[in-house]
Amino acid sequence: MLIPLAFSLHAVLRGVHVFLDHLTDVRWSFLAVVAVLQVLKIGCAARAWQNSIIAAYPRKRSSFPTVFGALCAGVAVGSVVPAHGGDAVRVVIVKRRLPGSTYTTVASTILVRAPFDTLMAGLFFLFLLWEGVLPGHTLLPNRPAFDFRWFFAHPKAAVIIVSTVILVITALVLWAWVSIREFKERVRQGLTGLLDWRFYFRHIFPWQLGDWALRLAIVFFALLAFHMPATLHNSLLAQGTSNLATLLPISPSGIGTEQALLVTVLHGAASGSMIVAYSVGTRLFTSLINIVLGFGSILIFFHTFRFQRFVTQEKGRSGSGPKSRRPRSP
Repeated sequence: MLIPLAFSLHAVLRGVHVFLDHLTDVRWSFLAVVAVLQVLKIGCAARAWQNSIIAAYPRKRSSFPTVFGALCAGVAVGSVVPAHGGDAVRVVIVKRRLPGSTYTTVASTILVRAPFDTLMAGLFFLFLLWEGVLPGHTLLPNRPAFDFRWFFAHPKAAVIIVSTVILVITALVLWAWVSIREFKERVRQGLTGLLDWRFYFRHIFPWQLGDWALRLAIVFFALLAFHMPATLHNSLLAQGTSNLATLLPISPSGIGTEQALLVTVLHGAASGSMIVAYSVGTRLFTSLINIVLGFGSILIFFHTFRFQRFVTQEKGRSGSGPKSRRPRSP
């Protein structure tokens, strides 16, 4: 993984240089709006997750500030650590503030939002296909910033690596599901907010909908900030590429793949250098907001920035949690 990461980061640094060249052209008033919308977006996601936790633990108190801070911390770590590295951090924070909870159940609550998020990502992907803007398989690997350029250049090694990872993960999950009854009960408890569809549509779905609406609003104002044509069509295109870039990010936040895709998807809307400046600049700006909020939260919860040992300790523990009950309204 280090080789493709090196390829991607080199191109990303070139993109940062392009962004700095256009720094004087940025309209900061619109970026200020982006900052506010980014915080609101995190708030919507945090409220949806909090209600998922309430569904799993109806008799425990799950405060919004704790969940908001945990989500900020996870997003911050994920902004600098590839492949969803922040998930463990936010789960650990919530578990430490929720006595009697279990790592498996709290982690499973993250999956409550997955079906709708996957559906939305799929719809955006279909929109990109309908518009015919996605680059072909021969063009995309030649984009310097593309995260998976190394894999396309070494297809045999890529097949072996990906197949091995998928087989190992599948085997572990199947073994745990079949062999460990307690594991199944805890996962089911964590998914209570999704399995109770009335609770889901009343207390989780509206916040997810708000989350996705704010994503589009952020893209719209970011386009304005970089003098790009800010239309609903371009906002949908840009958000669709962002979804694809974060599916399995190798570079932090998938910035490399997003940069490579946007140059093709938004071709003709602006110059190539301005598209790169928009892609890198927007991602850096939102990541900066995430990092400030997130590492501030880590400092509050752990009283140190060296949180890795807490994550390791929590993963090594095992506990028992209460069985699932019908969720109460938040």
